[in-house]
Amino acid sequence: QGNWGIVMMEYTIGSIVFDDWEIVQELGEGSSGKVFEIQKNLCGEKIKSALKIIRIPKSVSDIRTVASEGMSEEAISNYFRGFVDEILHEVKVMISLKDHPNIVKYEDHTVIAHENTVGWDILIRMELLQTLEEWQMSHDIQESTVLNLGCEMCSVLAYAVDQGVMHRDIKPGNIFVDAMGNFKLGDFGISRTIEKTTGGLSKKGTESYMAPEVYLGKQYDELIDVYSLGIVLYKMLNHNRLPFYPPAPR
Repeated sequence: QGNWGIVMMEYTIGSIVFDDWEIVQELGEGSSGKVFEIQKNLCGEKIKSALKIIRIPKSVSDIRTVASEGMSEEAISNYFRGFVDEILHEVKVMISLKDHPNIVKYEDHTVIAHENTVGWDILIRMELLQTLEEWQMSHDIQESTVLNLGCEMCSVLAYAVDQGVMHRDIKPGNIFVDAMGNFKLGDFGISRTIEKTTGGLSKKGTESYMAPEVYLGKQYDELIDVYSLGIVLYKMLNHNRLPFYPPAPR
């Protein structure tokens, strides 16, 4: 069934995206895709942004796995297109929340269909920030710093609840810092959708920061985000050691 061996588009240093943005370096790669730094010239000045590239499906092997279940090419396409639609819904959530100063700012997005095979690349342009984990490596973490982070993230969570949104994956990897030292929360829902493309995700979030009711598959509400934030703050105040673990070896 189908030609699943076609080479998909690759994004490398020097590639042009969004018509006039150049990829200048790779910043990292997570479960939801690669992140690059991109730049363009505007009125003689270089401006920069972050680019997240999400590929649906993530690999040719994912297509083959679904095809092995006897689905037609049209059914396979519809199956994966459903995940694209979910991610675009999460992009709309990002747009609806962009007015809060402590939420990562959405700037633009586009969807590129793969030629002659099932698949899409979703490109999301966002403000360029440093991850909390990177920031911690070059800063002394004081109690006042953690209190400030907690206050700013609580402000985000209260705002999100007012908009009818739960994050469900609060962890250091989804918290960022801008040049002024402001903390910002990102990745509302996208990583959860990506994980579902590779086999029925039942537990949403990252286990180390996951509220017990989520892990146990019970009903939950917005308080799960408060729990996860509490774990993040505890870890920062505990020499980067999670709770419920034995003391670090000396």
